[in-house]
Amino acid sequence: MRNKLISLAIILLVPITNEVVGQNLPRKYLKVQKFLDEATSDKLTGVVVYISTPKGGEWIGVSGYSNLKDKIHMQKDDIFSMGSVGKMYNAVAVMKLVQEGRIKLDDKMSNYLPKEIIDNIPNAKDVTLKNLLGHTSGFIDYEHNSELNSLYLTGRLKLDTLSRYEVLKKYVFGKAFLFNPGAKYDYCSTNYLLLAMIVDKIVPEGHSDYLRKLIAEHGFTNTFYLQTPKQKNVSYYGDLDKDGIVEDLTNQTFETTNWLTGDDGVYAPIEEAAHFLQSLMKGKILNQQSLKEMMTWNNDKKPDYGLGLMADKSFPYRFLLGHSGRGIGTTTDLYYFPKQDITVAIFCNNGLRAAAPTLKKEYNKMRAKIVKKLFLF
Repeated sequence: MRNKLISLAIILLVPITNEVVGQNLPRKYLKVQKFLDEATSDKLTGVVVYISTPKGGEWIGVSGYSNLKDKIHMQKDDIFSMGSVGKMYNAVAVMKLVQEGRIKLDDKMSNYLPKEIIDNIPNAKDVTLKNLLGHTSGFIDYEHNSELNSLYLTGRLKLDTLSRYEVLKKYVFGKAFLFNPGAKYDYCSTNYLLLAMIVDKIVPEGHSDYLRKLIAEHGFTNTFYLQTPKQKNVSYYGDLDKDGIVEDLTNQTFETTNWLTGDDGVYAPIEEAAHFLQSLMKGKILNQQSLKEMMTWNNDKKPDYGLGLMADKSFPYRFLLGHSGRGIGTTTDLYYFPKQDITVAIFCNNGLRAAAPTLKKEYNKMRAKIVKKLFLF
């Protein structure tokens, strides 16, 4: 039986704010801080928000707890598992190899992966690296397998005993394809697992060290891939039985973050994550041609995804790009708004995946308030 924590509605009676009192902050930022405090006074455990605007400069707001049991307040440099934001980092690594001339986007995945994989995944011989990056392969998503999810969510699956090949063999091999390669877009973590395995075949040091080196080269010294940071980690909380009472899922979140190869795996403090996205958008990590390829959207009129970048055209911000992550113990949104030159990141140590609707509603309500305040009022 899991040891459950006391309901947040009881324990978080007083909002916990940080670095707000005494600052001459823009009124919008003070309002955003209020939204954070409201969210953590009721449902959410802890939240960090990063905002950068041409007029307001950089600001980081925090509220709530990084560790609920020990009542440790959230800090602006706390490190989070970012979930599927890791896809963006891994896509950058692949695009860097394209830029270096070591691979091509139109290369078939069959050029790099062993016969036992290609022969057992329908349509694999026709899928290109671009299809994998843009989720247009038509492959089934191994993370959606009901057996896998049931084992994991009940604590009966030990990922450290499960190889990537075994995951493909059990949950992807022989499964009918959803559509022909390139025919449409369907978000699928299998694509990025395969990309990581391809990069492992291309670079002698393996994709993990290649990505770590790329991150370090640009000065992101507190960003980690498939390695638990030694300090400044938040604890993670979720609601797997959907009863509205959060459980400590720290160990499970570390386990998945350190195992989910290619499609997850990155830890960072919010400021470094935001700066990584900004550096990418400003052409400091990839050249303009590579960046243009990443921003080739699946649908120009209503874009969802490019090559490792999510996109959306909606009122009131008109356009955003970046990535989000949703796990059982972590929730992350990391976006750049090019028309306004604004960066917004929201990191929360509550997972929305497999959680009660009330938890999702609270996070989404807070996020909507932040967006409206920044872009409307």
